Amino acid sequence: MDKLNSEQDIPSVEAKIASELEGLLSANLAESNLYVKPNADFLYLLELYIPRLLSHKYSQWQYESLDGFYLASARKLSSNSAEFSGLCILISDQNVTPFVIRLELNSLRDSIASYQVFLGESGSGPLGISGPSCNSAEADDLLKALAVRIENISWSYFVTKNTAS
Repeated sequence: MDKLNSEQDIPSVEAKIASELEGLLSANLAESNLYVKPNADFLYLLELYIPRLLSHKYSQWQYESLDGFYLASARKLSSNSAEFSGLCILISDQNVTPFVIRLELNSLRDSIASYQVFLGESGSGPLGISGPSCNSAEADDLLKALAVRIENISWSYFVTKNTAS
């Protein structure tokens, strides 16, 4: 896949994410866990897409980027939707913070019809959400414990688009 430049618009990135998501969903016929390679194009595209979505609601995200995702869970919710959770790396300080992302494809499966993004819990750092360093034992522990505590996280940032039919 060609790398996207930072000036590419959201619809273009969204179409590429939809294509990658369609492939992930098609590879699993039943509702199930999805396998996403750690270096998957899908995760790279999320690095571009999520900060842009957040920056429309939160001005401080105009100056922050993401530098990777560690998945704790990737689940197919329906034939057109999936949920991903784990930790993402904040580029400004290379520390991690938790996230949950739900994506639903449109009926043609060529664009994102709806999304929910929950990102960050109170911590230090430029956005007040940084956790441990991305390459630390503490980050590993945080990722392993995420499934148990995810429902109790007080999310610092949340954006949604709901146009699915």
